[in-house]
Amino acid sequence: MVELPESVRPLFIAAGWYPGRRAPVSSAVPIFHPAAEILAEFGGLTVEPRGEGEECGPNDIAFRELWPDESISQVWADLLGTRLVGVADLHHGHGELYAAADGRSFGRSCVHDAFWLEGGSFSEAVERSLLGRRSRPLLRPDQSSVTLYGVRFTADSPEVYRYR
Repeated sequence: MVELPESVRPLFIAAGWYPGRRAPVSSAVPIFHPAAEILAEFGGLTVEPRGEGEECGPNDIAFRELWPDESISQVWADLLGTRLVGVADLHHGHGELYAAADGRSFGRSCVHDAFWLEGGSFSEAVERSLLGRRSRPLLRPDQSSVTLYGVRFTADSPEVYRYR
């Protein structure tokens, strides 16, 4: 069972989740990867935020298996040293949520070239996303900056997540 923070549990219940819920999961998702349990519990649900975000606009989360994207599965997975599996669309399809084999959760923009740490755990990630808390941007070695929340971040920005 995936841990849900009390702060967002009512949003999941309103979306149709209940303890013990099980959805089918594709055989393409590795059975021992955290994505398998996330998709089994929440697959097919769209969780909507309520109200304004604490630091930025909150995101809806539409749980589904994402088609593998080499820019994520090869580039970011190699940089992070973990396997990434897509588990949800964020913000009406403008972003995506990825579960890492080591338990972290990452987001990526489908609109511009941004990738970020959504949480050190799935619980932290859904709370951050649904409550509108800012995430930590990442820079690839070939990037001098990235824009997130309308702010330009560079390697010197303290908000940037250091994965090395």
